[in-house]
Amino acid sequence: MKPLLNTLFVTTDGVYLSLDGENIVVLKDQAALARFPLHNFEQITTFSYLGASPALMKKCADMNIALNFMSPQGRFQARVIGKSNGNVLLRKEQYR
Repeated sequence: MKPLLNTLFVTTDGVYLSLDGENIVVLKDQAALARFPLHNFEQITTFSYLGASPALMKKCADMNIALNFMSPQGRFQARVIGKSNGNVLLRKEQYR
């Protein structure tokens, strides 16, 4: 399946992102607001202080899906990304 390279923006305040199988579940007050297949996204950006489950963070890192945390006002807080490709020693030699 070809990745769509989409971004999921979660702008509702007070929501928590969780993982259910291969789906992202958006929870508010223990109730599911939305459910999205994880493989459809290249990155997820949330504007909430509640965050995401450790299971979702690990799955995103394993699948190289960037998980961005922003404040409700839009200030950058943190980012979870997977393994980076490349060889630092090779890049240093090429530069030299």
